[in-house]
This record gives sequence, C-alpha cells and structure tokens, in this order.
Amino acid sequence: MRSRIGSGRFAPTCSGGLDGERYDLIVSNPPYVSVAEMQTLPAEYRREPALGLEAGEDGMDVVARILADVPDHLTPSGILVVEVGASADLLMARYPDVPFLWLDFERGGDGVFLLTADQLAEFHDVFVEE
Repeated sequence: MRSRIGSGRFAPTCSGGLDGERYDLIVSNPPYVSVAEMQTLPAEYRREPALGLEAGEDGMDVVARILADVPDHLTPSGILVVEVGASADLLMARYPDVPFLWLDFERGGDGVFLLTADQLAEFHDVFVEE
C-alpha cells in the first residue's frame, strides 16, 4: 500500500494539492463554518486563522468545491471522506438527492460523510452547478 499525506487549501481545480494523481482514499477536514457562525464561536476558536474555519456565507464553499473537483482524483473504486461537523443538515439540504453515508464513531463525533467515486460521478452535474 502506498499513501501520501498532504495538507493545504483545496484549490478550485485541485491542481497542486493532489498533483493530478488518482487515489483510493481522500480524507478532508475542510473549513465549514459560515460567516455568521464564525462570530459566535468561543474565543479559543476565533484565535485560529479564519482561513482554517470560515468557508463563505453558508460555510459550504470549500466542501462544494471538493465535491465538484475530487472525482478527477479518485480511482474508480475510490472513496471520499469529509468532515462537515454541525453543517451536515445544511449539506443535506443543499444536495437532497445525494446519498451521503454518515459515519458513526465508537467514541462519538458526527458530521463525517463518505461518498464513493461512483456516487460522485453520478451526481457530478449537481455539484458543478453550484
């Protein structure tokens, strides 16, 4: 098994971040906090760079780009796992027909979904319309 761990802002075209390669698994914890929610976060969160937390008016700007761009970087049997935290309801409302698989964790936590390469391809037109 070969793995590569990277970090950084997920560029709209994914170039640079994923180097045009294809992966079996892509995991992301992107910014997903709305502008309004950013103002209500506890002080310790607001000490973090806004770039790492805030993602547009509804908090879905970066997640939407990932959904639109990542199919070009997954193998045919690949999967995408993304944390959206408390924004899960907003994501499902934005994409009501997408069959997000919400993962359960032994020690708690929520707001993490999984989509397969096939599902991302099936709903690609929905994601790029954003």
